[in-house]
Amino acid sequence: MDMKPTTEIFEIMAEGKPYIVKATPYLNGREKLRFRVSMNDSAICIFGWDESLDRFAIMKDARDPAVHPAAEMIIARKLENISARKQAA
Repeated sequence: MDMKPTTEIFEIMAEGKPYIVKATPYLNGREKLRFRVSMNDSAICIFGWDESLDRFAIMKDARDPAVHPAAEMIIARKLENISARKQAA
């Protein structure tokens, strides 16, 4: 998989609010795909694959910005599409 850190920028609507999302993929030390994600230029949170949820989810950390669950779900679906596209490339 080509993992040049290319930032993807996309817009979502969650709970009637627009968000500009920036997501940059990277591999952590255990070769697991992660995404650095910011919404509307907020602090960065990390999304990674969550086996129990069978989808991308925020990797919880005390520093994480508050993200509405609806926004997290929409972003998770977008990241899954980005991941699939990168694996197919």
